[in-house]
Amino acid sequence: MNMIINKKLLSPVLPESMEDIVTDSVYLLDKQENEEEVRDIVLKNIVLEGEDLSRMRFSTMKLEGCTFLDCSFEKGEFVDIVFSACNFSNCNFSDSYFNRTIINSSKGLGAKFCGSTILHTTVKECNLNYSNFDNCKLEYFYAEETEMLGSNLTQCHLKHVGFSRLNLEHASFFKTSMRGLDFRDSIIQGLTVSDDFKELKGAVVDLYQAAELAKFLGVVIKE
Repeated sequence: MNMIINKKLLSPVLPESMEDIVTDSVYLLDKQENEEEVRDIVLKNIVLEGEDLSRMRFSTMKLEGCTFLDCSFEKGEFVDIVFSACNFSNCNFSDSYFNRTIINSSKGLGAKFCGSTILHTTVKECNLNYSNFDNCKLEYFYAEETEMLGSNLTQCHLKHVGFSRLNLEHASFFKTSMRGLDFRDSIIQGLTVSDDFKELKGAVVDLYQAAELAKFLGVVIKE
């Protein structure tokens, strides 16, 4: 299943060479003030904290080693983007649009993506502990080798989603169907689901995980 998703994932469409490198955070603030799109550049080592960057549009660009703490990107647009070694902890991406995006080796502790549409996106080797994806639309979304401890995936619409080697301990899938999701190489202890456990129907797990999930039904498995 994951292999099929990977083959159908669309990668960011970027120029062969990107010579325009911006390292001054004032550049972004000016773009925000003038309501201009940010595109065709590399943002490198930008540092911003507590800034309102909502409704900004980003396209065909890379962000390398950038730090955005407690910033708002609410209702933003991110198309053909690569995030590499960035920190966007506690940032607000609610009601945003992502398409053909790669997020590598980045940190987003407590980041909010509530109500966002996230298409053709790959997340790899990231720390997204306590992130919030409530009411998100995730299509052709693949995450691997990523920490999502205590994350919130409630009321999500999932289509062509793949997980590999994730830490989903104490994550919430309340009112989100897990049908077809393969958790066999991931950590899923302490999941939160509804009282009738309907979210678990169709999930793929191994024998040890099945024994853990059986506790939801009050079943005690003994040798």
